Amino acid sequence: MRRLRILAGLSAAAILGLSAPALAAPPDGYYQDAEGKTGPELKAALHTIISKQDTLSYDQAKDALTKTDQDPANQADVIELYTGRSVSASGGEWNREHVWAKSHGDFGTAPGPGTDIHHLRPSDIKVNSERGNKDFDKGGNAVEGAPGNFTDDDSFEPRDAVKGDVARMIFYMAVRYDGGDGAPDLEPNDKVGNGSAPAIGRLSVLKQWSEQDPPDKFEQHRNDVIFDQYQHNRNPFIDHPEWVKAIWP
Repeated sequence: MRRLRILAGLSAAAILGLSAPALAAPPDGYYQDAEGKTGPELKAALHTIISKQDTLSYDQAKDALTKTDQDPANQADVIELYTGRSVSASGGEWNREHVWAKSHGDFGTAPGPGTDIHHLRPSDIKVNSERGNKDFDKGGNAVEGAPGNFTDDDSFEPRDAVKGDVARMIFYMAVRYDGGDGAPDLEPNDKVGNGSAPAIGRLSVLKQWSEQDPPDKFEQHRNDVIFDQYQHNRNPFIDHPEWVKAIWP
């Protein structure tokens, strides 16, 4: 059986080393209409900017994840979000995790929020099932097979190395999908147990995680690949993590 290289407890940036691809900056003027704004005005400006994107099918999204989450040390593998393991991109060990659970707003896997690869990540199938549609919060029992992750009846805590990644994906979804064009109006709140409401918590914890785990090279490179090769839009909170507090003080 092929040996799995375990990266749990490390950020993906830690294994990139000198082989890391050069990071690209946003095109000149990409965020021009958001500069100098805060609060609802900033959120609205960013929504307009990042809504200009190409939409993928659900199958196209899975194919895209083999590039966006490619293991830089082995191009035939992807890195799972919660376990940190490097597994075969073509194998059956992983599936697509909707970080903003698709039942929170009931958008399923239809093109749009259900296929937006800014919040889809490779995940171990059992761990994905364990997370289910739970909100994010601190604490719980250790998740079997995924060191550093914890869960209880209504929440899930990811490992330290991807806490900020999770938070910034949630914030992206809240800005990108605001009820227009038939999409749900997504918004983080400060509770758990949101069920099918178009909301995910816990906002105060997600804000802490975004500060605790700033964007690393893997996350930045992922943002570039999505922009350059697939959706042609960016997660603004990877480029400007300070905008989290500017919108959700």
